[in-house]
Amino acid sequence: MWNRPPSSASPAAGPLLQYWQAEAVRLREAHWGPLEDRAACQAALRGPADLQGRILARAAWLAGHGELHDRLVQWSVGARWALAVLWLCACLAGIGTAAAVLGQGQVNLALALLGLLGLHALTFLIWLAGWLPGLPDSTALSRLWLWLTRRLVRGPDAALAAQAFLSLLGRARAWKTAIGLISHGAWTAAFLGAVPTLLLLLSTRRYTFHWETTLLSPDAFVGATRALGFLPGLLGFPAPDDIQIAASLGPRPLAAGVQADWSLWLIGCVVAWGLLPRLLALAACVLHLRRRLSGLAVDPGLPGWLDLRERLMPTHASLGIDRPAPAPGGAAGPVPTAAAVGGRAAVLAYELGPDLAWPPDGLPAGVADLGRCDSREDRARIRALLSAPPAHLLFVCDARLTPDRGAAAWLDELRRSCPDLRALCLGGSPQRLQAWQDILSQQAVPRIPSLNGWLEHIGSLRHD
Repeated sequence: MWNRPPSSASPAAGPLLQYWQAEAVRLREAHWGPLEDRAACQAALRGPADLQGRILARAAWLAGHGELHDRLVQWSVGARWALAVLWLCACLAGIGTAAAVLGQGQVNLALALLGLLGLHALTFLIWLAGWLPGLPDSTALSRLWLWLTRRLVRGPDAALAAQAFLSLLGRARAWKTAIGLISHGAWTAAFLGAVPTLLLLLSTRRYTFHWETTLLSPDAFVGATRALGFLPGLLGFPAPDDIQIAASLGPRPLAAGVQADWSLWLIGCVVAWGLLPRLLALAACVLHLRRRLSGLAVDPGLPGWLDLRERLMPTHASLGIDRPAPAPGGAAGPVPTAAAVGGRAAVLAYELGPDLAWPPDGLPAGVADLGRCDSREDRARIRALLSAPPAHLLFVCDARLTPDRGAAAWLDELRRSCPDLRALCLGGSPQRLQAWQDILSQQAVPRIPSLNGWLEHIGSLRHD
């Protein structure tokens, strides 16, 4: 999966996608172990000089050369479609609610307001209370959105994409804001469906409005009408006067002008107390979410990123060899042939980082340099040289990188070809060095501390 070349059609990853890829790679390695990342680390070392930039570059290489980048893009598209479906259903629900509260002609204003604004007011208060500490971070709409996304996006890494996205929002403290965006967007869509429906039905059919009560006095409805009509009045929606309000409690039908005032008052209440608060809250969530996401950063202390510091920010750039450097103007020797290598001592670099110099300074003339082994072509070239195997071979590896089955198989092949194979590990954290030591022990390959120690070893064998 991780060896596929990146698609040329893939667009450049934006900042959010870059951090999303890094989080997905981190979680994948935390769940299923380290990935083969030698080439990714080498590409990252050629990129930005800071640790965060190199972590993002490594993750981008791994995601781009596998299928993870495409999976994240697919999940993003599916999440947008799920959100669009959710908001479309909310819009249809708003249309249906507006048609239901108006009924067949007789409209109870109290029940109409309760039907149009009751659930909205309750959920809006719940959202405001959700900012208090200790309350749940999810709502029915957010869970429905995630369920729809899972239905639309299936296949490998779909769950990983969702988990990485939620983890990223959680670390940015933006998940509650994202929940608010989903909820307010749905309610805005519902009111955008309800208001035109009210306008259409009230413009094409005759309705009569009245208050009904058994317990309350007429003064209670006058006060409620005045309080509810204050904000719509600021927006230009008229409200019936006290006499018209009192008359609406009686059995006698009202004049057409009074019915029109009640219609506009009802629409104004829906706009002022329903649509506008949701629009303002939606805009606030969008701005807050953008501000939170613009402050995304890599936390190198998280599991999965903590071990990358030594490999992506190396503290050394040499092999640590204390022999004198060659005279100025010395040229590198020609590429050895199998006949030239046979029976001699030789050194081989295995996927060293670009910051590690090769060949090592002070390499004696009697030791052949087999060069770097970074690709399949290099392995084929070295196999050809090993047709006449050297008597002594030093395997030099970059211990900042994690050994894998490929490294173990290559060591086994070299051990079978060369009678005296030794290994030199450069750099690396104690954990990485222990991982290399385990691989070397499994292949029965001794590890030496330095190049000079290996030269002394082959010198003592020749002496004997």
